[in-house]
Amino acid sequence: MNTCLVNICETFEETSDFFSNRSPEKEAIVTRLFFDFLDCFSSLQAEKLEYPKEFQNDVKLYLQGHPILKKKFEDVEIRYLMLSDFYDYCRLTKKYPNKKGNQC
Repeated sequence: MNTCLVNICETFEETSDFFSNRSPEKEAIVTRLFFDFLDCFSSLQAEKLEYPKEFQNDVKLYLQGHPILKKKFEDVEIRYLMLSDFYDYCRLTKKYPNKKGNQC
């Protein structure tokens, strides 16, 4: 798994209480991670093909300025849910162990 994706997953673990303990700081972290994810994922070559088409398509269309996706991802909760889906996918497929090295 690419280093930038590992870093995103590691930082995402710090926001596990986003919905129950929401704060402007956590919203800023989620927003930064979202844009880091877009940048990282779009820069991947063959590795991005290993991930579900939903991630590939959302990143591609968002970066192309697709109006519906741009509007959808204005919402920090939607950004969080997309990152959560990516994190869960990586954990379930064992691409990423959590910081403590525990697999799913």
